[in-house]
Amino acid sequence: MNRTLHNDPALASDRSPIPVNYVRNLVELAREAGLDPSRLLAHAGLSEPQVYSAEPALRFDQFRRVMASARELSGDPAIALSLGQQLTVTAHGLLGYAAISSRDLGDALQLLERYFRTRTRLCLPRLDVEEPWVRFALMESYDLGEIRRPYLEVVTAALVAGLRYLLGDRFQGAALTLPYASPDYAARYQELLGMTVRFGADTAVLSFPAALLREALPMADASSRQMAAQRCEEELQRLEADQDWASRVRARLMQAEGALPSLEQLATGFHLTSRTLRRYLAALGVSYRYLLEEVRMARAVRYLQANLTVQQVAQKLGYAEPSNFTRAFRRWTGRPPSDYLGNL
Repeated sequence: MNRTLHNDPALASDRSPIPVNYVRNLVELAREAGLDPSRLLAHAGLSEPQVYSAEPALRFDQFRRVMASARELSGDPAIALSLGQQLTVTAHGLLGYAAISSRDLGDALQLLERYFRTRTRLCLPRLDVEEPWVRFALMESYDLGEIRRPYLEVVTAALVAGLRYLLGDRFQGAALTLPYASPDYAARYQELLGMTVRFGADTAVLSFPAALLREALPMADASSRQMAAQRCEEELQRLEADQDWASRVRARLMQAEGALPSLEQLATGFHLTSRTLRRYLAALGVSYRYLLEEVRMARAVRYLQANLTVQQVAQKLGYAEPSNFTRAFRRWTGRPPSDYLGNL
């Protein structure tokens, strides 16, 4: 299949709606910062009925415009961190209630890993326990373009705030790495999050001592946890039923760490034969190879923006020679990799 690869964050718009309560929280945060909410929404091209209606979600592009407008009108580049810090656990709906009523932190994080996509599918979590540490990584499902940094700021700040809510003063020894260059306001991260923060990593990862997984939660309630988790499972099944196969494959590829899975490995994970999965993709006019190249391109752009060298990026993507990667990158984007170095 010979088609031009795309790198358009707008493609996430319809596939990955944002829960509208997060946008409402941003509007209220802007009000507390002295901004007129009506002016903010007008600047973003939205109306109060759109944000305060009974509709459960806004499109990604609407969220992007609200976030960009809040940063511009407030003059505070770290406003996304403040928003994430102020999101309560219950702001995350049923998933928040399931986490609060979990037995211990490990139980809560396993629920979060499974049902995170009921809140947003723009990134997916991966929980890895390697004693004596835990790594909670956020694997990006789409190229988020200009909204990438504030989006990850909201999510990571909300994650840190949630863990502190669950454990209180017991949440100690954590560190955060982020997959972009250090911004001008880098000192605000440590100030607001209260932990060591490093930049220029491959992936957003919150690390903390594995012993914390066994810490009991004060509001543990087995029946409440079971009821909330069951509702989350029902919502997850509805969401996955509505998602086309190209989106499912792309999300799994973006979520993978290290070597990207083969078509056969993906099919096994979906409980399908490779022939059936290939047929599902063909019905949508795409192939596994096309999606693989699309994900490689998105990863390459992220690595380059994090100031990895062309040789480092080529190695991470599995190219034996940097020249082979450079030719592939020109084919994908029409531009050399050097055009993207540090270009956040």
